[in-house]
Amino acid sequence: MLPTTVLRSPALVQKVLKSFHTEGGYDSLVLPGLKVINSEEGRVRAEFTVEKQHLNRLKSVHGGLLATVVDVGGSLALASKGLYATGVSTDINISYISSAKEGDVVSVVGLPL
Repeated sequence: MLPTTVLRSPALVQKVLKSFHTEGGYDSLVLPGLKVINSEEGRVRAEFTVEKQHLNRLKSVHGGLLATVVDVGGSLALASKGLYATGVSTDINISYISSAKEGDVVSVVGLPL
């Protein structure tokens, strides 16, 4: 069973991100380039560079990938509050304002509500 609470620290955020990269499954396939740029208690900023495998048939970043980034960003924000695992997301609401193309850098800020 995974621990539910641990000490709050940027190291925990990195540990959770590493688990997304190394535990296999969807996250490890589509987000190996996601990097935490800054983390403090209650706020995490991460980014990734859009690569060919992130694109839809119209050559812009796939909306499903962005939904995954939002989901992972929320998990990292919770990790910044000391939680390694909290369960699964039940509701995600996303408004797409603009598209990103191959080579663009996408930034996400995670804030727990």
